[in-house]
Amino acid sequence: MGEGIVPQIKDLQNYVNFKLEEVIVELNLALELLQRGYTKNASQKAFIAWKAIVSVLVSINLEKMPKNEKEREWYNKVGFLAPTTSLNGIARRLEEIGYKDIIGLNSLALKLHRYAYNGLYRGASDYVDKNDAIEDLKVLIRKITELISSLGKSEDSKKILNKLENINK
Repeated sequence: MGEGIVPQIKDLQNYVNFKLEEVIVELNLALELLQRGYTKNASQKAFIAWKAIVSVLVSINLEKMPKNEKEREWYNKVGFLAPTTSLNGIARRLEEIGYKDIIGLNSLALKLHRYAYNGLYRGASDYVDKNDAIEDLKVLIRKITELISSLGKSEDSKKILNKLENINK
């Protein structure tokens, strides 16, 4: 595939399955990095998992997401990828069609994304204490895990939650 070309979904179910696996892999990497004390890296992995689960939610609701033909074209062309710059609007739309707490989780994911890049610097990050970032990271991981469980990945969810509970013990 050439650079700058947006992929098209040819087989929606395979794409959804691929993205769900991406969520699981990224969450496991986030937990491994968190266990080792690499909180910024763990936060970025959790953010990637968030983008992937949002992509899944958009993809399985591709017919419900657009409000008009212009939006339909956008969602079918790039919206299903859950671009970072569009996450706030996508989160609002997902709540409008019935998903709970997506806006708040999206805000949390974006805070952790900024932390991953900027660390604990006032004005550049939402955190001044590493432990606050860790607690928010754990919340985001739990909530993403609940979403993947609701999408049929309950065994993977249990394993992720078990790893999360064993961190810092």
